[in-house]
Amino acid sequence: MQLGMAMWQYLLIGLIGGNALFIGLGGIVHWWYYVRNRDNSQRWKIQPERFLSKRLDREAMWLGIFNYNLATVVMATLAWGVFEHGWSRLYFDFAEYGWDYTVLSLFLCWLFIEAAAYYMHAGGHLPWFYKRFHYIHHRYSTPTFWTISAMHPLEWIAHASYIALPAFIIPMHIGVYMSVVAMTFILGYWDHCGIKFPRIPLHGSNRFHDDHHKYFHVNFGFTCSLFDRIHDTARREGHHYDELTFNGGQGIVRKPEALGERAMGPALKY
Repeated sequence: MQLGMAMWQYLLIGLIGGNALFIGLGGIVHWWYYVRNRDNSQRWKIQPERFLSKRLDREAMWLGIFNYNLATVVMATLAWGVFEHGWSRLYFDFAEYGWDYTVLSLFLCWLFIEAAAYYMHAGGHLPWFYKRFHYIHHRYSTPTFWTISAMHPLEWIAHASYIALPAFIIPMHIGVYMSVVAMTFILGYWDHCGIKFPRIPLHGSNRFHDDHHKYFHVNFGFTCSLFDRIHDTARREGHHYDELTFNGGQGIVRKPEALGERAMGPALKY
């Protein structure tokens, strides 16, 4: 399927559309909560007593915008290759593989992205990588909308890569792939906004990732807590965490004799 468009047109559409959503819609959400309703934070904020400093808030905004546009350039270039030169394994007719495979491919695409996100994220919390790259993202211990992409640019491109990669290794209908990509971005913003939103089936509460920013080396999962449960990296009740506690969900048990059974640290339910 060829749209007959030049690369610059893909870039222009991507940059205009992407910034309209990220800066426009995101900016409105940020203004409504963090400016207009700041005094009512007890009602809407996950961490109601904590806000980023003005300096960190500006830094997160500009770094987030820079990285978002960096990824947009990469993705728009790949879209040009997909639609104009057939680079990917995406197809455009459901009948080509059938509906049963369509459902399977959706699951495979989600699983690939979720697994890659978890292991890359958990790897970023190993001391060497954390102290050189990932610590930037954790400067924002009470996340806002901008912080989804406020990280080291190389790390942001690495994360964008596993979003793009399924299109080149898994035969998939274009609609299935775009739906999974849209879901991952929506949940990414949902989890980084710092706002109390309703639970989403299978995903759970956005407090799960907010706690990741608050307690650092726990809750690495992206769209769900599946791999955190498998690898015992979910935040545990009664455990203490800080930026130098590099042992995942284990944390440090303070006064185990006083905590009793809670010292075993059941994983929190979100």
